[in-house]
Amino acid sequence: MRAQFDKLKKWRDELSICIRCGYCYELCHLYKSSHWEGDTPRGQLVLAYGLLTGEIEASSYVAEKIFQCFHCKNCEKSCSANVPVTEIIRDARADLKGLGLEVQGSTMSIDDDLCSRCGICIAVCKPEAILVQVDGKLAVDRVKCEGCGVCAASCPSGAIYQREGWGITPEELGERVLSSLQEA
Repeated sequence: MRAQFDKLKKWRDELSICIRCGYCYELCHLYKSSHWEGDTPRGQLVLAYGLLTGEIEASSYVAEKIFQCFHCKNCEKSCSANVPVTEIIRDARADLKGLGLEVQGSTMSIDDDLCSRCGICIAVCKPEAILVQVDGKLAVDRVKCEGCGVCAASCPSGAIYQREGWGITPEELGERVLSSLQEA
């Protein structure tokens, strides 16, 4: 039985409008760090189209690619066809989550042992991706989370973090600064 992608269905026309020109990845942070087509907005749109048409099977790998977008919207500013890339990606995330394929990607995580439940992260989260669960613990809605890191920067207990590998954790940034200084 083929998976249903109810939220992606409304984007069928926009996914067909994308002419795969590649302007979207010229300013893409992910592409600049990986140089991998699947990490580009164009690559993610191709994956979304493949999921919608059934040409691509939903998998953890595909979900990981879809969930790694930072929603900076540079791709939309560069798109000559005016495709709403981040909205399509958000709906693809929701459909994948509905299939049980929620992965971390570039979204934030909360360490319950460190979290003091002060709520500062809730107040600063623009996409309202941090939720209070029934048991009082905080959770990140990975569909809404844009991976901006504002919640992590404001967390006084350091309970919110992002998986390493994106070049934005304090350790990774420190390594880049030291590398730059050594080159200079």
